[in-house]
Amino acid sequence: MLLLVTRWVRPAAMALALCCGLATAQDLRDPPDQTFTVWPNIPVVRASDLGDYGQDRKIFADLHTAKADPAKTLEALQAVDQLQAHHERMALAQLGRTVNTQFIGEVDKQSRRINGARPRLRFEFSGISPDELQRAAALDAAARQALQDKARNVALAAYISYTRLQETLVQATVTLVRLGTGASQSFTVTAPVQELGEALARAVVDYFSGTRFSAHQNPLGAAQWLLSAPGHADQLVSRDMAQRYCQSQQAALPTVDEMEAAEAAGFYGGGVTLRPHTPYHVQTGLYDPADDAGKVRPNYIASVRNGYYYCIRNPLPAAQAQRPRNQKR
Repeated sequence: MLLLVTRWVRPAAMALALCCGLATAQDLRDPPDQTFTVWPNIPVVRASDLGDYGQDRKIFADLHTAKADPAKTLEALQAVDQLQAHHERMALAQLGRTVNTQFIGEVDKQSRRINGARPRLRFEFSGISPDELQRAAALDAAARQALQDKARNVALAAYISYTRLQETLVQATVTLVRLGTGASQSFTVTAPVQELGEALARAVVDYFSGTRFSAHQNPLGAAQWLLSAPGHADQLVSRDMAQRYCQSQQAALPTVDEMEAAEAAGFYGGGVTLRPHTPYHVQTGLYDPADDAGKVRPNYIASVRNGYYYCIRNPLPAAQAQRPRNQKR
């Protein structure tokens, strides 16, 4: 029996842990009006144990090869159950079973609290008994087909990995995996152990039931930002020096509007990060992000080393870009 547990535990751990790498980009919330059935046995694994399963990477990858094969979903559920039972025995102070049941209860509680038209997640075995699942290989063809049909109703499986930090504080990550595709989404929280299930549930419910914001659009479109010259990194330079370098890159110092838009967009939204309390050269002076009274002030002496800078390269207008080189302006 121990051999059987080991055989399923290791593929399951790697199947769940690696699903992000195998999966294509997919929003687990789609379609937005659907209630997803989640397998209620949720393995709770100490993060330090995840390294034990590296040798089974190929076995786990094979589990996700036949994406539309119901038999693969059945195998995944078998593996999840074995993994859950194995780590429940290993979990610190029965943390595994406690977090499993607390998480499910809190998801239901949060779903009732927001009073949506329908819950987005429903935890149930879809008519499959644990005994029936684990002895699937011994079933006759008709019974096995019926079991596979029921398994197809389960859309998601989950696992939780955790690390104890200090005293009762725990950092935990719950990962939801779309069965049949391997697409996944993870949510990490840090909370006292008695509040862990609630914190994880809130993160998951917010994701599935909260407002779906449209993707950010770069306010500067096709404009390209350039860092200051390598020799100017982390140095204050004069406006003349900054302007000459930008021109050498077929670029220019930004306008005030461009700098404001870039600051608002931020580093991850197509803009830039500005140091606080530090002036930056713009075309009409110095831009100080920390000056709420007026971020732009004149730069009276262009040769003084008094600012950092970025360059911006805007695309040429279509007519100018298409003009032959030998055509007179």
